[in-house]
Amino acid sequence: MKKFYTLLALALISGSVMAQSNDGVKFGLRGGVNLATIAYSGSNIPNEMKDATKFTTSYYFGGFADIPVSEIFSLQPGLTLSGKGGKVEYSQTGLGGSGSVMSKTSLMYIEVPINAVFNFSGFYIGAGPYVGYGIAGKANIETKFNGVIVPALTQPERDVKFGSGSDDDFKPFDFGANILAGYRLESGLSFGANYGLGLANIDAEGNNDYKASNRVFSVLVGFSF
Repeated sequence: MKKFYTLLALALISGSVMAQSNDGVKFGLRGGVNLATIAYSGSNIPNEMKDATKFTTSYYFGGFADIPVSEIFSLQPGLTLSGKGGKVEYSQTGLGGSGSVMSKTSLMYIEVPINAVFNFSGFYIGAGPYVGYGIAGKANIETKFNGVIVPALTQPERDVKFGSGSDDDFKPFDFGANILAGYRLESGLSFGANYGLGLANIDAEGNNDYKASNRVFSVLVGFSF
């Protein structure tokens, strides 16, 4: 947790210093909808699980500074609250019936992105790294056989445990890269999309044989002033 606060402080301090030394700095807010999933990879992940991953819907909200470096290029450090997670759904037929399993995980992160953005004729496109820290989450599993819930194989919604021990679910730290694009009106109103490619293995005990990484597509509306 101390490492995250250090990164956050450095991002805010550097943004403040750059803002004071550049003319035309703008600040803004963005919010919207996240379509999130968790990508599983590794030799210990069955193909059925990889193929059964689905999106879950959450939200995105945050603030940013737009710091011009040239007429077409700017830096955008920010601080966001971003919902992640995903679903795994699959079914099997046999033994006199059909069964289905649905596992859903909802995760909430505080993130610090720093994007490099190119601007031209109202359009913008950019990319950059981000670091995040998991602050909350929920998970549940529902198993059915012939349409009837199987209590012994069903787990009601519970709080996700962040850590790196055998009793934990996910590591709290996440990092990766953002790709963003959109259009900004002269009034400051903007419409855009962002793709977050998680590069960290967030599984609590994950290794090369079992890897779980965040993937998030965001549709956003923003305003800068």
